[in-house]
Amino acid sequence: MMKLSFFLLSFFAAFALHAQGSLQFNQVIMVGTQQQTVPSGKVWKVISYLQAQTTNASNFNSTSCTDVSRHSPFLMNGNRYYVLNGVATGISTVVLGVQTDFPFWAPAGTTFQTVCSADVLSIIEFNIVP
Repeated sequence: MMKLSFFLLSFFAAFALHAQGSLQFNQVIMVGTQQQTVPSGKVWKVISYLQAQTTNASNFNSTSCTDVSRHSPFLMNGNRYYVLNGVATGISTVVLGVQTDFPFWAPAGTTFQTVCSADVLSIIEFNIVP
């Protein structure tokens, strides 16, 4: 009797719970220096950030796109984000950054762009299907 009660409770609980919607693949997007916004009714899965010609893991610069020894950020909602793996300067114990994990999800209204024209964010767009 106890097993039957548990089964019935589980069966009805499964139908009582429902998701807010499901995701349907829409397109792949490459974001560069032109700002793009996650549209209403969609979510973006940010897969990676590709930087052109960065050679030194401990140099950072938010404005120079010609100095290949420096990192450049991407912008999310106007804030700068560097892609790093926890880097130390070598001249002090200051850690310049922490690991940025990909992929990550962005809701509607979130804006993205790169600082340098050769850099690119790789994104998969999904429709939210009710």
